Amino acid sequence: MRRGARRLPALVVGTIGLIGCAGLVLLLTYRHTLRIDLTPERTYTLSPHAQRILGGLDREVRVTAFVRSADPRTPFLKDLLWRVVNASRRVHYDFVDLNRSPALARQYGIERYGALVVESDGHRRDISNPSEGTLVSAVLAVTRPSQRVAYFLTGHGEHAPTDSDRKLGCSSAARALEEDLFVVRELPLVGPDGVPADATAVVVAGPRKDLLPDEAKRLDAYLDRGGALLLLVDPESPPSFAAIAARRGITPLDAVVVDPERRLAAGEGVTILVSGLTSSFLVSGTLEAPPVFSRARPLELATGSSPTAIGFLQSGAASYAVPAGQPLDAATGPGRAQVVGAAVVLPTRDGAKPGRLIVFGDADFATNAFVDYLGNRDLLVNSVNWLAREESLIAARAQQKEAGREQFFVTETQGRMAFWLAAVAQPAIFFAFAIYVFVRRRLA
Repeated sequence: MRRGARRLPALVVGTIGLIGCAGLVLLLTYRHTLRIDLTPERTYTLSPHAQRILGGLDREVRVTAFVRSADPRTPFLKDLLWRVVNASRRVHYDFVDLNRSPALARQYGIERYGALVVESDGHRRDISNPSEGTLVSAVLAVTRPSQRVAYFLTGHGEHAPTDSDRKLGCSSAARALEEDLFVVRELPLVGPDGVPADATAVVVAGPRKDLLPDEAKRLDAYLDRGGALLLLVDPESPPSFAAIAARRGITPLDAVVVDPERRLAAGEGVTILVSGLTSSFLVSGTLEAPPVFSRARPLELATGSSPTAIGFLQSGAASYAVPAGQPLDAATGPGRAQVVGAAVVLPTRDGAKPGRLIVFGDADFATNAFVDYLGNRDLLVNSVNWLAREESLIAARAQQKEAGREQFFVTETQGRMAFWLAAVAQPAIFFAFAIYVFVRRRLA
C-alpha cells in the first residue's frame, strides 16, 4: 500500500507530461501541416506562383464560398481554400450554404453553386468557376487594383491577341496575360499618336511587314522614355524590327537554329526544346520546364558595349545556325549553343526610368499551337511581368492540364536511348539469361 502511494505522484506527473507532449505535438501539426503530394501532376500542391503571391500579401483577404452540401465540387473547394490559407495567414474563408442562407446570397448577388467572392479593403472580385489560377488572379485583383495594359502591335501581319486560329492566333496568350491582370489591347501605330501613355508593355508578335519610318521612330521614342518592349521575331520578320533590337545590342541573324540532339523525337530539327536556361535571370530561372521553339532565329549580342545584354535562353551544344535560304542540312563542322532569347535594361535618358527590352528569336511559341506546351506560357507571362517591373509575380504557374490526359515531350537523344533500352538491351538481357539457363541444364 505504501509502495503504491509512493508511485502515485510519479504516475500523475508522467500522465500530465504525456498529455502535455501530446498537446504540443497536436499544436505543432495544426500550425505546421505536413502534406506529401504523390500525384504526378502535383494536383494537391499550390504552384510556386501561387505560393509567391500569397506569401507576399500585405493586407487581409476574405473568401466566401457559396456551396451546397451535395455538390461534388465542394470537397475540391475546401481543399483548395485549405491550401491557400496554409500558404498565407492573411487569407480567411467562410463556407455558406446557398440553400440555407439565401438572403446572404442575394446580398452578394450570387445565384450559382460553387461561386467564390474575394474581398479586400473594399475591393471585390467574383469567381464563377474556381481554380487555383482564377483564385490567385482574384486575390491579385483585390490587393493590387491598379491597371496594367499590354498592347499588341498590329498592322504588320503580327499574331493578333483576338485571333483564335490555332496556328496564327495569340488568343490563348492574351488569356494568360489577363489571368495575371493585364488588360490586353491592340495597338496600331498609324496616325498622329504614338504608344499610349498607359502602356505597361508593348508586344510585337511575329511581324511580316516592315515598319514605316515614323512607326520605327515612335517605338524608339517609347523605349527611350522608359518603355518596355517584347519583340518576337521569326526568320520571316522584316529587317526594320530587327534593327530596333540591333540598335540596343541584340542583333537577330538571318538564319534558322537547327538542333539535332534537342529536337523533338521523329520531328524536324527546327522544332526544339530550348534547354539552356540561365538560372541567374529571373525570367528563365523560374521555369520548371524548358520552352519549345520552332524555326528559331539566332541572336548575336554586342560585346564591349553599354548596356550589356543578357542571353538567357540558348539551344543545345550540338546546334548550329543555317543561313536563310539554305537547306537545313547545309551546316558543317562542330555545333555550338545559339542564343535565342536575350534581355537588356536600357540607360536612362532625360531623367526617365530605364527602358527594358526582351527579344526572342521565335514567335510561334506564343501562338495558340504552342503556348500551352511545357514552359512556353510561363516564359511569355514572366517576360511581360519582367518588362512591367513586377518581379514579385514571376514564378512557375499551375499547369493547364486536361483531366485524364498527360502530355510529354521526348527529344531525339531521349528517343534513341529509349529505343536501345527497350528494343535492344532488354531483349538481349533476357536472351542471354535464357542461353545461360539452357547451357546449365544441358551440363547438369
